[in-house]
Amino acid sequence: METYDLLQCIDRVLDEFGSSAKQAVYLNLALRKGIPYESIVKDPGALTITLQEVFDESSKVVKRAIAKEIMSVFDLGRTADSSKFEETFELARRQIPGEIYQ
Repeated sequence: METYDLLQCIDRVLDEFGSSAKQAVYLNLALRKGIPYESIVKDPGALTITLQEVFDESSKVVKRAIAKEIMSVFDLGRTADSSKFEETFELARRQIPGEIYQ
């Protein structure tokens, strides 16, 4: 697995909520938090906050959908819980060779 695969999980789910919502997430991360698209995987906390800002109460649904997509693509099965977005994200990041995340 690669960083690209994790980014694609996020992209696919955000696409389901519409291009304007997807753009709002990425623009918020880039402009307000200084996190470019390629660096999203390094800061799942910022992504969590941004999803809350963009989707408000619906962010729980979005985070769960992203977590389920990650679980499927990264074959996390029973090692992850889709209700624990950041933990699922972290498990996937650990499968990316050559990348060291703290």
